[in-house]
Amino acid sequence: MAVYRFRVSLEENEDIFRDIDIKSAQTFEQFHIAIQEAYKFDNKHSASFFVSDDYWRKNQEITLKKEDLPLEEEEIRKKVDPKKLMAETKIAKFIEQPHQRFIYVFDMHVQWGFLIEMVKIAEENPKLNYPVCTRTVGTAPKQYKQVPIVKEELSPDMAMAALLNDLDTPDEEAYKTVEKQEEGVEEEDLTTLEGEEGEESEEEQEGDDFNEDGGGDAAFDEEGHDD
Repeated sequence: MAVYRFRVSLEENEDIFRDIDIKSAQTFEQFHIAIQEAYKFDNKHSASFFVSDDYWRKNQEITLKKEDLPLEEEEIRKKVDPKKLMAETKIAKFIEQPHQRFIYVFDMHVQWGFLIEMVKIAEENPKLNYPVCTRTVGTAPKQYKQVPIVKEELSPDMAMAALLNDLDTPDEEAYKTVEKQEEGVEEEDLTTLEGEEGEESEEEQEGDDFNEDGGGDAAFDEEGHDD
């Protein structure tokens, strides 16, 4: 049985690649699993192969999951061929030339892309368990990129905003709320002071009225003078 050797290169860096040998009668699902193992991915996401031309343009899609089989409206309008299922599609079905190309996409949210080209047709080795990775070049990228978490230092005013407003992340509105509360306290203190000053002014006013009516020291001096 014929054995196809495919070079599976990382789309972003073609210097990182794996050579995988697979039998012509084996399926795209087996090829998919071999790629996952060669690049140490976890095989927990959807994936698709696309038959490609010499210019890496996507044509027929061969998908992993049945739920991905229905075509979208735009694809139907473009008269795209119905999708195939990996488990039901043999590799030999889409080998049309000596350097047949495919595009492999894994995890549709992240869009890991791989360029696949057949580089050799070999004879089967009975000692090998196909598909098998026969060559590894370059360090495989980590499947899940870790994003460092940077804690933002908060100013005392912003920290107070978070406390008063019971917010996990203080924002501009919270800061304005604190400013209004502080203004309210200042206004209240000012009103209190004005009130106290007003009371003192009334007492002074009563004293002035008493003096004007003949009371107080001025009236006493006048009476003493009359005596």
